[in-house]
Amino acid sequence: MQQVYFQTVDINVTHFLKLRPPPFSVCHMTIGGSTELEKNHNKMAALSGGGDPGKGKDQILEVGTALLKDFIFERVRRYGDENTSVTRTQLGGTELCDPNHKKLAQCLQQIGDELDGNVQLQRMINDSALQPSKEVFVKVACEIFSDGRFNWGRVVALFYFACRLVIKALVTNVPDIIRTIISWTVDYLRDHVINWIREQGGWDGIRSYFGTPTWQTVGVFLAGVLTTALVIRKM
Repeated sequence: MQQVYFQTVDINVTHFLKLRPPPFSVCHMTIGGSTELEKNHNKMAALSGGGDPGKGKDQILEVGTALLKDFIFERVRRYGDENTSVTRTQLGGTELCDPNHKKLAQCLQQIGDELDGNVQLQRMINDSALQPSKEVFVKVACEIFSDGRFNWGRVVALFYFACRLVIKALVTNVPDIIRTIISWTVDYLRDHVINWIREQGGWDGIRSYFGTPTWQTVGVFLAGVLTTALVIRKM
């Protein structure tokens, strides 16, 4: 029998992705609703010349959803396990057609390859306590953005974590939850991250981020997040 407890520990990673004791907590966020943090974020965007907070958000979310589904499809295919396979239809998506979107997808896949090679991260992800449940997803998603800071590394970390939950679902023979995991991720993006992505001018920022040294620290960061969120005691 396993019990999963959640606690906070200090993690020493780079300044860019470092988790710090937050002045407030965003882990009370619930998928599907807005918080005061989001409302204030919207007001600040408007006052700083960002215009209508809703402008372009639907398109940004649509592109993000397409990138997420493509990322999951390609990572499952690269996983190479005969027991795991998924079609684009199962994911509710189609092959990317826009050349720019394909370039963004290539950046995501290269970062995914880097994360696959992080031994500490893979050890955490492969732990049997990490199950594809909404409780686990929300805890980890909240922990990724627990200090209220946003950057592309954290967005990619969210994508990768969702992808690995999908692979877990396939390995444990519960494929029916795949679209549900995607929905959790899209809902979280819409409710808590989309305003920041909009302020960056959309998803193209991933390509610029990929050209900086900091993207290689995503694996360390996500491993730290999982260490913080999941403390396992076997009984």
